[in-house]
Amino acid sequence: MSSADALSVRVFPRLYRDSVTLMALAASAQKADGVVRVGAVMATPANLAILAEAGMLPEGLAASPDDLIISVRATDETAADAALDVAEAGLSAQDAGTGERVEVLPQTLAEGLAVDATCTVAAVSTPGTYAPVVVEQALRRGLHVFCFSDNVSVADEVRLKRMAAERNLLLMGPDCGTAILDGTPLGFANAVRPGPIAMIAASGTGAQEVSCLLDAAGAGVSQIIGVGGRDLSEDVGGLTTNVALDLVLADPGTEVVVLVSKPASPAVADALLARLGSVGRPVVACLLGLEDSDGAVTVRGTLEGGAAAAASAVGLELATTSGTPEPPPATLSARGVVGLYTGGTLASEAKVILGRADVAAEILDLGDDKYTAGRPHPMIDPSARAEHVEAAGSRADVGLLLVDLVIGHGAAADPATPLADAVRAARAAAERDGRTLVVVGSVCGTAADPQGIDGQRAILREAGVLLFASNAAAVRYAVACASQPPGSQADRQEELS
Repeated sequence: MSSADALSVRVFPRLYRDSVTLMALAASAQKADGVVRVGAVMATPANLAILAEAGMLPEGLAASPDDLIISVRATDETAADAALDVAEAGLSAQDAGTGERVEVLPQTLAEGLAVDATCTVAAVSTPGTYAPVVVEQALRRGLHVFCFSDNVSVADEVRLKRMAAERNLLLMGPDCGTAILDGTPLGFANAVRPGPIAMIAASGTGAQEVSCLLDAAGAGVSQIIGVGGRDLSEDVGGLTTNVALDLVLADPGTEVVVLVSKPASPAVADALLARLGSVGRPVVACLLGLEDSDGAVTVRGTLEGGAAAAASAVGLELATTSGTPEPPPATLSARGVVGLYTGGTLASEAKVILGRADVAAEILDLGDDKYTAGRPHPMIDPSARAEHVEAAGSRADVGLLLVDLVIGHGAAADPATPLADAVRAARAAAERDGRTLVVVGSVCGTAADPQGIDGQRAILREAGVLLFASNAAAVRYAVACASQPPGSQADRQEELS
């Protein structure tokens, strides 16, 4: 290892922190000067394998699953040690500015219930190896469960969801990223207005996009119940979705039901649609990739389409579907379209729209496990996406770049600035090569979100990002651009001037 590439690791024996805390800790340590990458995980076999694959685990390191590991790769040993000091200070629960002790949240179910025995929901974000045990304990105590943990086996998911269904309890997850229960946000969620629309979602950013579009249209939600991305698979069979449907139908504040999901098992989707068609109130099934249809259940194949149908059911209309003028398509200096997304369902929606238009594109979900190995999710640490954006500017085959920005609870305090800086660098690299890079995107969020959607949009526009009111509208613009004849060299020189 050279002095310009130092890897330092600290092991904290028998110390536990949940994965959400560890992601935030890693994001904070990664801001230190000279730091390239930070990983903070419990030392389960799966996590050790992820660190090793990412080049963040020294050979021969000894650690047990009950140990906590912080690994830092930096430009030199001094920078790596400084970042480790920052992370260790966070673990000791001391405020770095004052040195005063800060409140440590309960670390076990029993500790939490000892603080407040009236709790009805347990949030679980332990490593996937341990999550089933904690989830089962919570269910046996009569608690609904929001399970942020991933890497839980399908067999455990099915067993636990059957247990929850027998008790009429929700098991939201595993790998559930978003929920709003009686106005309380869990995981990644937005500050949306209350209203009569209940959402059951097998996709986190899908629920965020639909709820934010509804908020912009003046509509609100009564509940958002995440069910985990595998709930509508053939193995799981919609176990939590059906429990959630029972609960929202019994909720007097719910007038419209919206189901949001990535592609589901056809058999499970058919059975669910049959049930939804007999609930006696408006129902919208937003199932990505399906053809739009109207009947007992309104089916839409895009997030925007699902939001528009839900808004229509309460007498409102989305701005993105009400004839809002769009700029004429830009002339691309290269035909390649690349999408660099932090929201997995937004990336899936982009693929659906581009595929329907027969436009070839390279769409990446940078929140996927293979991109987040040993580092925080890009919604928590925007720099994880920035390096990909900068690299796109040097690719001669790329003429248009699609991006998203997701704000709200759980997201970075200012995700727009790192993205804007990366966009400037990418566009400058393209200009040096005599090309024009068109950058198109949308912001998923609301005016009431902690980051403020107007300010985040302004930062991106200043960097030259062409913004639209929805991800779908941004992708439609990309389709229009890609469908134009390639620009001539004279055209490109005129654009650059």
